[in-house]
Amino acid sequence: MKKIRFDKFVSLNRGFDLPDDKIIEGKYPVIASTSIKAYHNQFKVKAPIVVTGRSGSLGKVQYVDEDGWPLNTALYAKDFHCNNPKYVYYFLQTMHLEQYNAGAGVPTLNQNHLHSLKILIHELPTQQKIASILSAYDNLIQNYKKQIEALQTAASELYKEWFVRFRFPGYQTTKFENGIPEGWNYKRIFELYNTTSGGTPARTNSSYYENGTIPWVKTGELLDTLITDTEEYITEEGLKNSSAKIIEPGSLLCSMYASVGKLGINVIPMTCSQATCVFTPKSNISIWYLFFWLMRNKEYLESISFGAAQQNISQDIIKKITVLFPSESVTLSFDEKIKPIYKKIQNLMQQISNLTQQRDLLLPRLMSGKLEV
Repeated sequence: MKKIRFDKFVSLNRGFDLPDDKIIEGKYPVIASTSIKAYHNQFKVKAPIVVTGRSGSLGKVQYVDEDGWPLNTALYAKDFHCNNPKYVYYFLQTMHLEQYNAGAGVPTLNQNHLHSLKILIHELPTQQKIASILSAYDNLIQNYKKQIEALQTAASELYKEWFVRFRFPGYQTTKFENGIPEGWNYKRIFELYNTTSGGTPARTNSSYYENGTIPWVKTGELLDTLITDTEEYITEEGLKNSSAKIIEPGSLLCSMYASVGKLGINVIPMTCSQATCVFTPKSNISIWYLFFWLMRNKEYLESISFGAAQQNISQDIIKKITVLFPSESVTLSFDEKIKPIYKKIQNLMQQISNLTQQRDLLLPRLMSGKLEV
């Protein structure tokens, strides 16, 4: 390994301005500080692109293997100085760039500050080996994510086939009245589901969070799919001293603030914040039907939300929404089709979690030279 100045390893440059109203839909990714924001009809930087947050959100490093447009909220690698781009991507992750915040109010990453740092890197042949090892994990993770996406698409199509096009099992012999199959009824959500919400233990009390063992899900983790784990955990003390409560597996969670209508179904016992509405069936009724109905009617939920600065919707409004519910036999048949699909999704999510943990353990050891290749 050799010690060099950061700017001899990679030169970072501020991204480019592109107001939202100037984005013209195209094939080139518009790369913000933490994710791809949109796709534009022009690009500024040739692939591969390595980007990290410059303003606001710092520390997230992205690798984009296509031509794109890094925004001015990001820093992009203008020159790799003959180093392996993938190695640069992984190396930057080990630097914990958020620690170099130079902003007084808004967090800001100054490339000139970074460029003067002394760092220890591998020679190019070893860089290529390390990049290959870590990329193998990332490629497999990406493959599993694509499989999950395909399964979720198949599940959504099944819902539309049965409950939008009305081509459910036995539809040929089912009588319809006013366009509604016999045995189907309009009901308010509260008639079939119990609803509740959670709570947030006081952040000022560290004993509510330190060494916590109870998963506590935030609305940002509701991604219209299963919830297999959470970023934060609370303690028994935090649970007792807040309005948070244990949510049994198989419950439906819906965001009521900010991103109204984002959904999740938990596969393990957990708790949630007060910004989440939790649905549990009162009887033998499908939680999956309501999951897909709410996902398909997200725009309606947004339209009945309120708030100027931040949209939100109350639990009371949600529980009074009227939904067309199929007959019990149809919803049970739907469950029998959907559950195996989401069991596969759960298994793939667990595989992704395992691979991510293994990769993250390897990353610092490989970069520091503690683990030889």
